[in-house]
Amino acid sequence: MKNFGFLIFIGIFFAQPGTVIPIRNPSFEDDTPAQSKLPGGWQSHTPGSTPDILPGAWGIRFAAHDGKTCVGLVTREDGTSEDIAQILPESLKGGTCYTFSIYLAHAPKYVGYNHPVRLRIWGGSARGKKEMLLASSPLIDHSDWRKYPFQFVPARDMRYITFEAWFGPGITFRYKGNILLDNCSAIEKCERA
Repeated sequence: MKNFGFLIFIGIFFAQPGTVIPIRNPSFEDDTPAQSKLPGGWQSHTPGSTPDILPGAWGIRFAAHDGKTCVGLVTREDGTSEDIAQILPESLKGGTCYTFSIYLAHAPKYVGYNHPVRLRIWGGSARGKKEMLLASSPLIDHSDWRKYPFQFVPARDMRYITFEAWFGPGITFRYKGNILLDNCSAIEKCERA
């Protein structure tokens, strides 16, 4: 009987919710690729943020890594950039280590937004808020899909996650660039490094 109780405890411990936080529509799937359109499950509250569902928008024929579509985000000469966000099914807990991966690429020709940029990942406690920079990729200058793993520890609880195109590290001028996103993993708890 002691062993039975121990097995129930172990089962409950490992079945605790929150070990994996899924991303809705992790491959940015949409039935109709289009310019200035958000795929289902995603939103943006940044003025002028008009992500594109590819391939097809603006005549861009860049194949998705997973599924039929991916999403393209741009940066602009006026210092603005595009982002895409969603509310998570449960909060990222402050002080907890998480891992996450996403496939990234750069389209060499994107209607004039041709320079490479990087991805910044933000956490927020409310819709449209970019309160804490959780992670940043290196400059994405390759035209093939590559998996980028990230590890981060939020300082406080965060319910929203935002992916933002941003200018290259250390660059002081603003320019027209692009980054392509596809095939997000779930967010998983990890041991702190």
